[in-house]
Amino acid sequence: MASFADRLNTLANHLWALTPQSRRPANCAEVRLVAHRGAHGQGPDGRVLENTLEAFELCLKMGVWGAEMDIHLTRDGEPVVHHDAHCGRLFNRPDIIIAETNFRDLRLAVPQIPHLDEVLQLNAGRMHLMLEIKESWRQRSTLPQRISPWLKSLTPGDDYHLLSLVPDHLEGFNTIPRSAFVDVAEANTAAILRQNRALQHGAVAGSFALMGAGCLRQLREEGRQVGTGLVENSYVLNREVHRGVDWVFTDNILTLLPESTPGKG
Repeated sequence: MASFADRLNTLANHLWALTPQSRRPANCAEVRLVAHRGAHGQGPDGRVLENTLEAFELCLKMGVWGAEMDIHLTRDGEPVVHHDAHCGRLFNRPDIIIAETNFRDLRLAVPQIPHLDEVLQLNAGRMHLMLEIKESWRQRSTLPQRISPWLKSLTPGDDYHLLSLVPDHLEGFNTIPRSAFVDVAEANTAAILRQNRALQHGAVAGSFALMGAGCLRQLREEGRQVGTGLVENSYVLNREVHRGVDWVFTDNILTLLPESTPGKG
């Protein structure tokens, strides 16, 4: 069932699709599309679940520039890719809470949830990774040390970025440059922008409907990268291309992907 935020986003997509900028055709190959939670939904071979190896493999087959994914730690400190803290919404197992379950038990109960290393091995540097940190290092001090070693073979900024809805969640990753940190805004864009500047993180992502021209201009002047989402139709994608954002996040990659896309980089 769609959440209230999802319904608002869909309404914004319908409304912004009517603007003149959205109706002016754009070269969508110029924008870096990011598949939010992978290429999920109705795929060519059936329905694909979000944040699964199948969803990321489909991204690679389609030539998607980047994929966003969510990281939690199991009880024994293994990083796994799953959005929710529990396994109820996708797998009908609300009794399984990831932070309270050892990886071996999680794998036996819900084998579709991948370990971060499995995603990295599948990707092999072919697609940019947007890794959302879902937990706080202040509550779980080992969090950065349990995630960072898996990223050693990758170059921050070139191969991946770290994202969080709470900018402080990224502060514990002191071996990764701040330029590779993306602070994500929901309805709190002004507050996230203030924190982003105070912490000197390298990028901001937020709703295409809430990040206006003045906001984009100021972020560019400050040398920060910008991502917007969640785009649901080609008209709003046109608008974001014309606005010159760095990344466009979407849950609709299966219908939005243009015939040719830029390579990773």
